[in-house]
Amino acid sequence: MINDKIIEILKHEGPASFATNGTDGIHMAATWNSYIEVLDNNTLLIPAGHLTKTQRNIEAGSEVQMILASKDVAGLQGKGAGFLLKGKARFEDSGANFDKMKSRFNWARAVMVLNVKEVTELT
Repeated sequence: MINDKIIEILKHEGPASFATNGTDGIHMAATWNSYIEVLDNNTLLIPAGHLTKTQRNIEAGSEVQMILASKDVAGLQGKGAGFLLKGKARFEDSGANFDKMKSRFNWARAVMVLNVKEVTELT
């Protein structure tokens, strides 16, 4: 699921935006590509400094939609590649995933663990 092109995008700095849905509608948040770590073929780790509304929405059952993109990676129609990732997430504030991200980002209060269920390359 998380293919080589997605991994290449994460090597190029840029915003990584994601959306959840809550009682008051859609909530958008973002991080930087370079902050995201690939745990395995289906899982991304994202450090959370704030993201409290995102966490509330996820804990209430919201799925996550995320856009990853870079103008420096070849896409389907030339320069620029992007992907829409959909999945379920959870927040962890202890354990191996948290410790790994906390060692890189001392400001992290938690880690968002995104289990990717669907990937669509954007044109």
